[in-house]
Formats: sequence, structure tokens, C-alpha cells
Amino acid sequence: MMLNMINRRLKYQRKKAGSERGKWLLTFNDLMTLLMVFFVLLFSMGSANVKEIRVFQYSLQSGLGVMEAGDRMEVGVVDFDPNNKEVNGETFNSKIPEDIKESINKLNSIAGVKAIYTKEGVVIRLENTIVFSSGTADISREAFKVLTKITSIINKISSPIRIEGHTDNIPIHTKIFPSNWELSTSRAVNVVKYFIDEGNITPVRLSAVGYGASKPISSNDTYEHRAINRRVEIVLLTEGGE
Repeated sequence: MMLNMINRRLKYQRKKAGSERGKWLLTFNDLMTLLMVFFVLLFSMGSANVKEIRVFQYSLQSGLGVMEAGDRMEVGVVDFDPNNKEVNGETFNSKIPEDIKESINKLNSIAGVKAIYTKEGVVIRLENTIVFSSGTADISREAFKVLTKITSIINKISSPIRIEGHTDNIPIHTKIFPSNWELSTSRAVNVVKYFIDEGNITPVRLSAVGYGASKPISSNDTYEHRAINRRVEIVLLTEGGE
């Protein structure tokens, strides 16, 4: 109904603008139309689903390789350290309260999530299937619930956090991701963005690392083994690991 009224008004104004005195109305009508479109757009954005906007935001920022204004973090490609083996000791366990230990251990009950104690600290390993779709760096909606639980743990400790992206050895070559290095780094960066935007974690505690396929935890000889290597690891660093 509103559009019909606008169309009738425009027809009337165009007819009136046929004279020399009314030609200015053409520009005025264009301005009014643009203003109407602008306010309709504002209304539609105000009623949109926040989580869907976040997904779009992460996708756009990932493609452009930028973060929000004022945010900063370290991004790098790190060589594989063969000496960093999993350990059964309590290196990091002894430095955190019992309730946080319990929260970390509960993560092991979530499908696709595993918490491991290493020389560097606690590694929270997320299988790629619960965080990203194949060949993309966009965080899936299913991952938000898991990341929220991890955020609650991070907010209760003061240690630095390193987000690692890992891929299998199958090469990727797209306009956005020329190789697995870019893909793994972009995935790590998007998880960092989530922790900053949704978890209110200060960016100075966070770093993002892309390992590509250089740090496998399984052989790449079968599809199942390659799927194990496609992962994101959230490392709660100890003093020594820092």
C-alpha cells in the first residue's frame, strides 16, 4: 500500500516536473526514495537474527582479512615442534582451581571435543566437523554452544590463549585460500574473533596460528585419518608454554 502511494506520488511529481519550474522535483523525489530505502534497511537490520549477522560478519572479515577497529592479535605460521608430545602429568592442572579443572574435564563428554594435558598447557581439541564446513573458515552455528562453554573457562583464568588451525595434506587452491596455510590461519583468526566479540576476552591474551598440514596427529592415508588432522586446537598456555 505504501509503495502504491509512493508510485502515485512519483507519477504526479514527474508530470508536474514537465515544466521548467518543476524540474527540481526530480532530484527531490530521488532523494526521498533513497531515504525511504535507507530507513527500510535500518528496520530490517534491527529485526534480523543476531547470530546470522555474526556468521555473515565472520565470513566477510575472513575474506577481507580484517578485524573490528581497535582489536589486535598476533597471527603467524609456526613450525612443527616434534618435542611437544602429550603428557599424562599435571603441569597445568596444579595451577587452576578445582571447579575449572572440572569444567575442562567435562568437555571430553562432548562429541568431537577432547581436552589434553601437554607440556605447554591444556589443549582443547575441536574436530573440524563441529566447527567448520569443508574448505571454508566460517564458524558453523552448531559450534557456538561449544565455544560458549570454552569461553566460560577462558574467562576464569588469566593465562594466554593460542588458537591453532590445522588441515589435512589435501591441497586447496581457491581465490580466498590459495593454500592450506591461509585456510588454517583464517580458521584460527575467526575463532579468535568469536572469543573477542562474544566472550569479551581481551585481544592481548589471544593469538592465532596457522599450521596448515605440517602438524598431523594421524596419518593422511585414508579419509578417516585425514578428518582427524582437520581440527582447531585452543591452547591454554602455562608459564613455560607462553
